[in-house]
Amino acid sequence: MDPGSRAAAAVWFSMPEAPVRGRHILLDGTNSGPARNVAVMTEVSPLYASHGGALLVAAIPGRDALDPALEPTVRKQLAGWFGAGVADWETRRVDVISHGQPLQAPHFHPKQSVRVDESIWVCGDHRDTASIQGALYSGRRTAESVLVQLGV
Repeated sequence: MDPGSRAAAAVWFSMPEAPVRGRHILLDGTNSGPARNVAVMTEVSPLYASHGGALLVAAIPGRDALDPALEPTVRKQLAGWFGAGVADWETRRVDVISHGQPLQAPHFHPKQSVRVDESIWVCGDHRDTASIQGALYSGRRTAESVLVQLGV
C-alpha cells in the first residue's frame, strides 16, 4: 500500500562569513516561513564550500517546497533571523524533490513490520519515521529479522 508522499526542498546560500558559529541546527519554532530548519554546513566542515566563505542550507518540507517563489520567500524569512545582510547572500542552488518523504499523517504508527511474508522483508523510512534516521533504523530492524530467520 502506497502511503503517499510529500515534497521537500533545500535552498543553499553562500556568504563571506557564517551568520552563526558552531555546529547547530537552527529551528523555526514560530512558523515564520517555509524553512523549518537551517544549518551552516561549513561550520561542520569548511570543505563544504569550495569557494571559501560559508555555506548555509535551509530545509523546507511539505507543500511550501513546491512554491515557485520559494527562494525569495526563504530569503525574506532568513532576513528576519539574520538581518539585512541576507540580501547579499548568493543563492547557490534550489533542490526540490516532489516525493521527498513518505506521508506520515497523525494516525501513522512508526515501527511498521519489516517482514511482510515468509521470505519477503521491506525497509525504508516509510516503515519507521520519515527521516534518514528512520530509514537506517528500519534497515537495521530488517537485517536483524533476516539474521534471525537464517539462524545467524
